[in-house]
Amino acid sequence: MNELWGHLTGALIVLMMLTFIGIWIWLWHSGHKDKFDALARLPMEDEGDQR
Repeated sequence: MNELWGHLTGALIVLMMLTFIGIWIWLWHSGHKDKFDALARLPMEDEGDQR
């Protein structure tokens, strides 16, 4: 059981690491720059009167 558990945890760690790297690459892809810039400016936009 210990050997199997070691292989399973190792595979899980590799899967989590690949997922992290994949998300990191997706976030830094230049195609997302315009969308992220618009989202960053969103709190600063003036919505006028909110009554």
